[in-house]
Amino acid sequence: MSKTELVSLPNVPRRRRFFRVAWFFVRLVAHIIVWDLLLGRQFWFRWYADRTRIERYRRFSRRFRDLAIDLGGVMIKLGQFASTRVDVLPPAVVEDLIGLQDEVSPVPFRLIQATIEHELSQPLNQIFSTFEREPIAAASFGQVHFATLHGDQPIAIKIQRPQIEQFVEIDIAALRWVASWMQYYGPIRRRTDLPALIEEFSRITLRELDYLSEADHAERFQRNFAGNDHIYVPKIQRDYSTERILVMERIEGIKISEYAALDAAGIDRLDLAEKLYLAYLQQCFTDGFFHADPHPGNLFVRPVGERLANGKQPFVITFLDFGMVDSIPQSVMDGLATIAAGVVMREPQRMIDGARSIGVVMPNANDQQLRQALEIWFSYTYGRTIRELQQIDVEGFVGGLSELLYDLPFQLPQSLLFLGRTVGIIGGVAAGLAPDFDIFSVTKPFALRFIREQTSGRDLRERVINEGRELITDLSQIPRHAKQFYAKAAQGDLQVRTEIVKLERTTKRIERAFSRLTAGIAASALMISASILQTMQIDNPWMWWLAGGLLVWALLPRFKDI
Repeated sequence: MSKTELVSLPNVPRRRRFFRVAWFFVRLVAHIIVWDLLLGRQFWFRWYADRTRIERYRRFSRRFRDLAIDLGGVMIKLGQFASTRVDVLPPAVVEDLIGLQDEVSPVPFRLIQATIEHELSQPLNQIFSTFEREPIAAASFGQVHFATLHGDQPIAIKIQRPQIEQFVEIDIAALRWVASWMQYYGPIRRRTDLPALIEEFSRITLRELDYLSEADHAERFQRNFAGNDHIYVPKIQRDYSTERILVMERIEGIKISEYAALDAAGIDRLDLAEKLYLAYLQQCFTDGFFHADPHPGNLFVRPVGERLANGKQPFVITFLDFGMVDSIPQSVMDGLATIAAGVVMREPQRMIDGARSIGVVMPNANDQQLRQALEIWFSYTYGRTIRELQQIDVEGFVGGLSELLYDLPFQLPQSLLFLGRTVGIIGGVAAGLAPDFDIFSVTKPFALRFIREQTSGRDLRERVINEGRELITDLSQIPRHAKQFYAKAAQGDLQVRTEIVKLERTTKRIERAFSRLTAGIAASALMISASILQTMQIDNPWMWWLAGGLLVWALLPRFKDI
């Protein structure tokens, strides 16, 4: 008997599920293209697009919420991610999605019991002295029940949802199909390989269905934070864990998004945000191994000990659910640390070098433009708290970056997919916990330590040796390059290429404006001619159709302009 045939289960409606997932994202992408990229860029329509934007996207968030609750699986994961982006999405949209963390329908107990007895090959009452039939939490891929082992040891047991493998397979197939079509859109194709990103997402998501791998991840995370008194990971009961069930130590606590409960317990939310952020600095820049799903349902705060003299309560942050984790290669960690050092030291070139080393900046990017853009970014953001960042002059900020935003010389390597997602979630959690959190001041000690390590001892020797090797390689290639240069010059094939970015862009805009003006004049001429002919009782409907077509062509932007 296979694992999905524990009891009589209905067949998964594969085609219907695929169509519902794909159709939602097709509509969303089409809506963005038409409203925000085409009509939203027209001066005569922009005001209406801006005025209705929040309500339009709120309708989509409500539709997605209904779809996710109905289908579960990967859709819940995507909704949980979006609901944490309070730093990016409008509050109305976040409000519609945030309930997804708590509104997943539980699996009937008979299926849970059948799964446990099949996996452990024993009746439920022989394994546990007590077992709570109602789940304490229901998540996208599984649900958690409290129980007690014989010997009065309280535990939490995580059981995988029946047929979840099939649901995930269908959802990912739908996302693959949507990504393959989106890849035809030039700006997306030039900056990221969407199919490769979906494959990376698929790899991590499918690995999340193996609970023995999750046990390995939890124990590794536990070792990494063994000396940290503020981070805790529940102990895993290996003897009772399989690929589809995971038994661990039972932990009580306050969900990190329950702000009123945190305040009532006397926990300093600003200190909590800093401790969480520092934990992720360690994961991303020291350990090279990070928890990639830190939504509020996986982060609990447990008060410990007596209150301090200042009235604040000491606490421990408990991490749960280690199914979605990822590793960072040493080269990427070095690049990320270089970017962080550039941010806190306000050194744009250091940031550019770090971003280029990990493949975020495109090879043809103009460093001078990037430095100018980063200086503008620093002037609006440096040293500000999250609350102050949410109140910046967005119009002035974007206006100052218009040249860079037009070119968008960035790309998203697939290796950074989950790291980018995790940074986004942590940013949202920190913004909700403490709007006065200053990310720059917390990051600065870490960045200074990294700079000291780069310029001392073994690291400095290794850097000198590596740079010396690169210099020798470059010097050895000079005679060959010089010979090629003189050969081309002698043959008259030498070409000089100049780059006048702003002039070239202005010329293209003038050309497009002239093209529209010409089409508008032609459409007006046709309309006037058709009107004259109609007054002469000569019917020429084709002139009206041609004039209308030319008018639409003149008013709408070209896809290549986007």
